[in-house]
Amino acid sequence: MSKDNGKRAGIMRDDSRIGSVCVSLAGHDAGLILVIVGVSDDKVFVADGKTRKLLYPKPKKTKHISILSRLSQEVCEKIAGGEATDSLLRREIDRFIGERLN
Repeated sequence: MSKDNGKRAGIMRDDSRIGSVCVSLAGHDAGLILVIVGVSDDKVFVADGKTRKLLYPKPKKTKHISILSRLSQEVCEKIAGGEATDSLLRREIDRFIGERLN
């Protein structure tokens, strides 16, 4: 099985929400900090690099997330271009949490 980094049919990577840090409000992952890695017509696709990998992002309805912030432009471009890795997502989420705690 080859890695496609979320390049599945129907997932758009040219939306302004790509690279936004959000928190899940509902479901088994409620309370988790996630990054939006793709967008379809009525859903966003989120991953955190740990419990939800980039290869299989979780589809979430937009009403079930709350956007907190946006990652740097460089990281957003890597995500949109399919060049992001799970370790990059983990590192950026840890950095985001660290900034919020200080």
